[in-house]
Amino acid sequence: MSDKDISVEELEETARQTDEQLDLMAWKMDSVDNKLVEPVNSQDMCIMNLLKSVSEVRSDYQQLRRELVEVQALQRELSSRLRSQLRLVHGKFARLRQRLAAASPPR
Repeated sequence: MSDKDISVEELEETARQTDEQLDLMAWKMDSVDNKLVEPVNSQDMCIMNLLKSVSEVRSDYQQLRRELVEVQALQRELSSRLRSQLRLVHGKFARLRQRLAAASPPR
């Protein structure tokens, strides 16, 4: 057998396996479709509502975390700006004190 024949056989085997997997997936999809058509009992409905609520809480929590991170970043930025302004005010105050000391006559 040549390499070409082996490759063709491997391709045919892969195609056969793929067909089997597609058939299995189709069967599973039909099974899911059939289950979706069945009426939902109240317990299943409660479970679905609970899952939806949990999902919403999780989403809200993630949004809150993002907002908290943003607020913390803004607080750090504000704190940094306030510190730099405070340093400027201290520097100006020191220069003014020096001017006053130099301008006031000795007693």
